[in-house]
Amino acid sequence: MKIYAYDGSFEGLLSCIFAIFQTKVPPTAIAIEGLTQFSLLDETVLIATDLDQAERVLKAVDLYSSERGAQLLYRLFLSELTHMEMLIYNMVKIIMAAKDVTILSNFANATVLEVAQIDRMISREVHRMHAFVRFQKLENGLFYAEIEPDFNVLPLIGEHFERRYADQRWLIVDQKRSYGLVYDLQECQFVDAHNINIRDQQSTHKMDDKELAFQKLWGVYFHSVNIKERSNLRLHLRHMPKRYWKHLIEKHPKIEKRMNVAT
Repeated sequence: MKIYAYDGSFEGLLSCIFAIFQTKVPPTAIAIEGLTQFSLLDETVLIATDLDQAERVLKAVDLYSSERGAQLLYRLFLSELTHMEMLIYNMVKIIMAAKDVTILSNFANATVLEVAQIDRMISREVHRMHAFVRFQKLENGLFYAEIEPDFNVLPLIGEHFERRYADQRWLIVDQKRSYGLVYDLQECQFVDAHNINIRDQQSTHKMDDKELAFQKLWGVYFHSVNIKERSNLRLHLRHMPKRYWKHLIEKHPKIEKRMNVAT
């Protein structure tokens, strides 16, 4: 059983795919080194990340997909699905064999159909993050938000918030994956959530003096526009799934209590 191992990065995975195409030995699996248990029967090949090789794979894919393939592969990588690596490898094979951009719309192909379905799920998650990120202003002027999306979509939402809040410093932390995206009025950068400075931002003691008042106002507005007679919980949950409520200020049951304590 030929298993290719990589370092867990997108570039590392593309380097694996480059090596597979070079050796023409198809893999039984592609796995992250250190996260997978291999058996004695496995023939494991560790592939080092090579940025030039990764770039060559992306250029070749874009050449035959009207520059849509590279972005699609990256979004698949962010899905973090257990079979994501083999799915990306198979998709590269399909694109390179077809040499026709219409292959991305050929849903009669089971792999293309599955990739399209995953891409739609990621788009839905990105859309929800655009709507459900709730910033809280800290006393140092930084706007701070926490998210825990099902897919690793933080790299896909930065451009939206950079464009929308270009005149404010903000930080969005993905708690599930322990990293964040910070904007300093100039550019966005990824940061490690284990950094001590980020942990300090999470302290409610550093919240801006007026933040609790604004949170209460937002909560009052949210509940005042709700018409009880037209309440439809099933529809509400479909548009605002309960797994996101943890970080939605208007769904926080302790806003009023915290406001009373502060005053």
